[in-house]
Amino acid sequence: MTFMEYRLTARTLYLGERMKGSIFKPCIKTIPFSQISGALNARFGLDNVKAVGCLVDDPGFNKDNYLVYAPRDRGSAISRLPLQAGYLSDVLGKVYVLMEEKSTGGFPGKFELVLGGLRSRGFGACTMERVQVLHVLPRRDMGPGILNVRIPIEEQETFSLIKVIRPIYGYLFKPTPGTLSGNYVLSLFEGSEVVAPLFLLKDTRR
Repeated sequence: MTFMEYRLTARTLYLGERMKGSIFKPCIKTIPFSQISGALNARFGLDNVKAVGCLVDDPGFNKDNYLVYAPRDRGSAISRLPLQAGYLSDVLGKVYVLMEEKSTGGFPGKFELVLGGLRSRGFGACTMERVQVLHVLPRRDMGPGILNVRIPIEEQETFSLIKVIRPIYGYLFKPTPGTLSGNYVLSLFEGSEVVAPLFLLKDTRR
């Protein structure tokens, strides 16, 4: 399979967990399949983009910050209980897009993208720059290791994830094309022990 690797940068980014009833909204430390694929589909008017990403482990980037805000009730225009959200600044990540000749193969080398939440507060304006094209070969480019991304179980074959040794499961939102609804699908989360392409694995050499 062939993937395009993009370098993602942003001034600030909020990739929130969906948590009900909590006044603190954490920011996750990877770029899930659901969020990046959805953002790319929206950007290019498609419905079949498949991509996943991760944040670069470097002390100069992806710094933790916190924001307190009070969302307003749309009906009464009265502010609700204040919420606290974690977010990242000086964002640097890597995104891997499955290359398809008739769709993603036409992506430009550099483009702007809106990703994540809190967009009304200026979050999520990203720049994507293509770094390289990766041709994944079964023996040369695979290995055991710790998963660094979030991928739906149903997309394991898409990303050549051939074996799950010790899974960490969670759920990602899967929208229904052409609607505002969707459902949650069982997914493999970061930290799972797997056999997969090396670019999906955590770099443990540090």
